[in-house]
Amino acid sequence: MSNKTYNDLLCNTSELIVEATQADEAVYEAGSAERSTFQPLLSELRVRYTVLLLRLDAVYDQLLQPQKRLIVKRLLEACLGRLLEIKHELVELHLSDYTYDDDEALVKLSVTPHEAEPCIPQYFVREREEEVERRHNFITDTLRKLGYEPPKPKPLVLTEQQAVIIIQSHERARQGRLRGQFMKEIRLLKEKGRDQKGEMSSSAATAIQRVWRGFIARRDTRRRKKEEQLLIGMALPAYSESKAVARSEEVKQIRRNLQKEREIKFQDALVKIEEQLRAQHGVKINERIADELRRWISEYYERTGKLPEFPSEEGGGSRAMFSRQGTGIDSDLSKSSPVSSKDSKKSKESKDKKNNKTEENKNKDEADDLKNFKCTSSAFLQDMVNSNEEYEDIWKYRDDDVIQHEEYDKDMIERDKMLKIEQEIRNIVDEMMRSELELLQAAFDRDRAHKGKKAKKPQKKVRRGGKKSKKKKEKDLTPDRTTESLFEELVTNGIIRPYPFVKIDDFIGEKSYAASEWRGQGREPLPCLGDIRQLVKEYCILPLGSETVRASAPIVRSVLITGPSGSGKKMLVHAICSEVGAMLFDLTPANIVGKYPGKTGLIMLIHLVMKVSRLLQPSVIWMDDAEKPFIKKIPKTDKTDPKRLKKDLVKIIKGICPEDRVLFVGTCRTPWEAEQKLLFQCYSKVIQIPRADYGSISLMWQTKLHKAGALSSKLELSCLSRVSDSYTIGTLLAALDSVLTTKRRLQLRVRALTAQEVAVQLSTLEPVYAEQDSAAESWWLKTPMERRRQRVLQRLLELEQENEEKAAAGK
Repeated sequence: MSNKTYNDLLCNTSELIVEATQADEAVYEAGSAERSTFQPLLSELRVRYTVLLLRLDAVYDQLLQPQKRLIVKRLLEACLGRLLEIKHELVELHLSDYTYDDDEALVKLSVTPHEAEPCIPQYFVREREEEVERRHNFITDTLRKLGYEPPKPKPLVLTEQQAVIIIQSHERARQGRLRGQFMKEIRLLKEKGRDQKGEMSSSAATAIQRVWRGFIARRDTRRRKKEEQLLIGMALPAYSESKAVARSEEVKQIRRNLQKEREIKFQDALVKIEEQLRAQHGVKINERIADELRRWISEYYERTGKLPEFPSEEGGGSRAMFSRQGTGIDSDLSKSSPVSSKDSKKSKESKDKKNNKTEENKNKDEADDLKNFKCTSSAFLQDMVNSNEEYEDIWKYRDDDVIQHEEYDKDMIERDKMLKIEQEIRNIVDEMMRSELELLQAAFDRDRAHKGKKAKKPQKKVRRGGKKSKKKKEKDLTPDRTTESLFEELVTNGIIRPYPFVKIDDFIGEKSYAASEWRGQGREPLPCLGDIRQLVKEYCILPLGSETVRASAPIVRSVLITGPSGSGKKMLVHAICSEVGAMLFDLTPANIVGKYPGKTGLIMLIHLVMKVSRLLQPSVIWMDDAEKPFIKKIPKTDKTDPKRLKKDLVKIIKGICPEDRVLFVGTCRTPWEAEQKLLFQCYSKVIQIPRADYGSISLMWQTKLHKAGALSSKLELSCLSRVSDSYTIGTLLAALDSVLTTKRRLQLRVRALTAQEVAVQLSTLEPVYAEQDSAAESWWLKTPMERRRQRVLQRLLELEQENEEKAAAGK
């Protein structure tokens, strides 16, 4: 696509941003209201920002103009951050981690449920491709030096008898082919010897015509039927890589290469233009600022009879001094003066009055708090509005050579650099003026002391602010070691592990389409696999990808993913790492057994993991069998010492700061075996992978069989999906791999795959039993979010009953 296409897309997106931000501001103006009022508003906003995220990602990925891309990136990050804020608002609103799509919002905005799922911005990995590749190669090289080789397919080893049988079958087949060729030649010789003078009868010709025309008609009917089914979507075309898609990717890659070239030119221009401007205007700006400051100080001295206090660099420097017309001392003291005793008494009296409420008012306030909801302030909304206004003022209506050729704008660089140079020079001049003022003040004090006047003692500044942070800085146990050496040590010990590249969209599953209707009826819907995929995106992938978003968005430090074996827990961990290019630290009890022994060794292990994960962020710290450190009684057969990290897990997770792009992920199959209080102290969010529903299983079979070329009209897909009901997706894929061997794939053209073949293979595998489902369901009711939701519902019910009793008593 051309430059005009993406510029037009950006213009349209800018208009949509105005609509979304206006609707967003209207939600804040609503203040506190009933929860049912906010639900459709926030759901609509979530869909709006999801659509904006998709559009801005497409524009940022293909736009060439480097200065315009900076604004688009700010818009993209602000949109992403606001989307995550709305997600957490909806969680607080529904008291559930699952925020299902609102049907009315989807219809109003003409968006499908698939489009309402957030996309992963491409720049998460694309702008760090070289770094990610370099780290991957370093891990591979280090493991190769240690003698580790990636697993290879085992060679086929035959016994002598098996080899003889294969040779015999091939020799018999060869002899059969020769015999067939020989018989064919004899038949041809016989036909040549026949009398060719006889004529074909009319009945024979009619019979041949009838058969041939019937064959042609049936073939055309089948072709037309297949074309019709393809047109209306009842059948899928043969799986193949689309040439149009491949060509589109080639064009996109060409534009990405052009982006890099324009970015290099832009960065070179920044350096050259700054050097030119500094050489041309630096001395003049220095003299001008110094003359202005000296003139202002002299005027101030003539007006007040004393020298001004020069603000610090943090306080604004000379710019703040110019804006202040008074002495500046009184205003500082008034700001820092302590609260008077009268004011403190008044505040105490008002607090006592507030606390002396009647029991009836307390119940009323409690009911209002439970029924009402108020949105918190946003850290991204104003930035989005400002960035969009900047785009409209500078770029939206421009139509010059810069827009047409997508080159950098030299005038903009000069304006920005002049502001930067002037600020730097102003800081230097301010420092010089501070020293001059100190000398003048000292001379002024000496003159006053000489005349018999006491020199004025510098007034102590009243310290403002809260309590000093008691958090001690963590001691660095490896101050003299480089990041590369620490990296290599963790790779050598198997703590940092390579992982396969997996996309989150490879986690196949449908979303719960009836969830909105269920919630409208007051019932809590069950999530589907598509909802789990969306939740992993919102809690794990999107916050980790951007440093700006991670620092300001609601933080999620740890996530626990539970589910039966084969449900896709490990795949989700690999997808999180792949989508953001993260390093994977494996703290599974079975993986760290025998490594870093003793108490000092454990301290060193934790220190190395936390230090290197911050240095190489984004990072994912993963613990499989996450319930084992909290199991009350460990089996004697377990030699992995799973309780080794029990006391330090909370310390590791709480040590993750908002600015650290580090996530702790735990996966487990039987979380109900652990001590629940300790488990939920570690993990702030819990994602339980449910049993695969019919829609997800049907979609999985259709996708995988179509890709394998085994999808045909003879395969009863609905019947196969019903049979697969009690199995996990991983188990179903294992059964499919066992059925579709190389030999069976070659036979698909002759003999189509049937549901019976897969069902027979499934009968040999282990399903998810009802006991395990019931245990998982009862455990889910004990999770913090679910218990909180149940408490609120119970309290609301009690308050309603109390109000009904009072109303009945009043009558």
